[in-house]
Amino acid sequence: MAFLGGINVGGHRVKMDALRDEFSALGYADVSTFIASGNVVFDAPGRGRALEQAIEARLEEQLGYAVPTFLRPAKSIADIAAYEPFGPTAERDSLHVLFLDAAPGAAAVRATEALSNHQDRFEVRGTELYWGIHGNLMDSSVKSSVLAKAHGQRATARNVKSLRKLAATL
Repeated sequence: MAFLGGINVGGHRVKMDALRDEFSALGYADVSTFIASGNVVFDAPGRGRALEQAIEARLEEQLGYAVPTFLRPAKSIADIAAYEPFGPTAERDSLHVLFLDAAPGAAAVRATEALSNHQDRFEVRGTELYWGIHGNLMDSSVKSSVLAKAHGQRATARNVKSLRKLAATL
């Protein structure tokens, strides 16, 4: 399962059939996409960073811009989506998961979680950063650039509601 950054945001429009074609051109099987935000389910030989790098190189070549790629085993998506670090999310609130390249070190975890306040809460769990917001992303009091500096690595975010729908299809 690949979570791609920069797909259909910031003026980078990519049709999902074209994205599926790129994964198929890499020799990957059973390629499908879930909603138009860069979620790709596929089977491929290999794992880890080498596979991410192959996808990133292909997409940058074909799309003309860098596409950060974060792989997670399909079987882990349900666990990631079900985790509720702050308890059940109220109807008007939101919970997001940021997929990170690697588990951050202790100092980065402390810096990230120290950004928690009355509006935003953060918890790092392995290679995922959970961001609970009273309201929606636009209501957040924490700027994405400040959050990125705290955890110190690339990331791409998904709303937990979408992840739960995705997990139900796997």
